[in-house]
Amino acid sequence: MPRRIDRVALWALVCLVPCIALAQAPQWPTPQDMERALKANPFPGADRISSQPIPQPPRVNPQRSAIDIEAIARGKFQLPNAGATSGAPPVALRIFITLGMPRASLQLLTDQASRAGAVLVLRGLKSQSMRETVAIVGELIGNRNVAWVIDPEAFTRFAVRQAPTFVLTMNDAANDAQLGCSSGCATPAASVSVAGDVSLDYALEAILRRRPEAAPRAEPILKRLRGS
Repeated sequence: MPRRIDRVALWALVCLVPCIALAQAPQWPTPQDMERALKANPFPGADRISSQPIPQPPRVNPQRSAIDIEAIARGKFQLPNAGATSGAPPVALRIFITLGMPRASLQLLTDQASRAGAVLVLRGLKSQSMRETVAIVGELIGNRNVAWVIDPEAFTRFAVRQAPTFVLTMNDAANDAQLGCSSGCATPAASVSVAGDVSLDYALEAILRRRPEAAPRAEPILKRLRGS
C-alpha cells in the first residue's frame, strides 16, 4: 500500500511542475491584443501632428546681478554686487586700478573706497576672463559695499597712464562733459588727478595742496574716510 501511495504522489508532482512553470512564464501579448491597442491609441497622422501646438521654452528673467555681455561690448560694465545703483549720486572720486597691482595695495584701496564712497575703475578683464575677474573682485570686496566698474573709456577721458590714479571731479557736470573725448585727451580743468602707489587719504591731501579750490569736494570725502 505505501508503495502505491508513493507512485500516486510522484505522478501528481510530475503533472504539477508544468502547471507551475506555465503560471510563472510571462504572458506575451497576442496579435489580437496588439491590434486592439492600436485601435484604442492610434499613431497621429501628418495632419494631426501639424495641428499640435509647439510648447514654448520657459522664459527666464535675468537676475539683476547677471553679467551683461552687451554692456561689456559697449566698453563699460558694472561688476555684479558692486554696491553702486542706478539712482546713486554722481561719482566725485574714481580710483583707477589694475588687478595686477600688489595685493596689499588693492586691499587697502578697496577698504578705503568703501568708507569714502569712491568708485574703483578697471580697464578690462583679468586674463580676458570674466569668471576670474569677478572671483578676484569678490574676494577683495568681501562683505563691504564697494562700487567697481570696467570702463576702458574712462582711462582715456581722464588721461590715466598708470595705476593707481586718483581722479577727483570738481563738479558733477565734469562727469558728462568728457563723454565725447577720444584718444589723446588731456585731463580737463574740471578734474584733478594724482598718480602713485599711495593711500587714498594721502592722494586727497596732495590734491588739496595742488588745487585748494577742490576743498568742497575733497574734504567731505576725507571726513568719511577718517570716520569724523
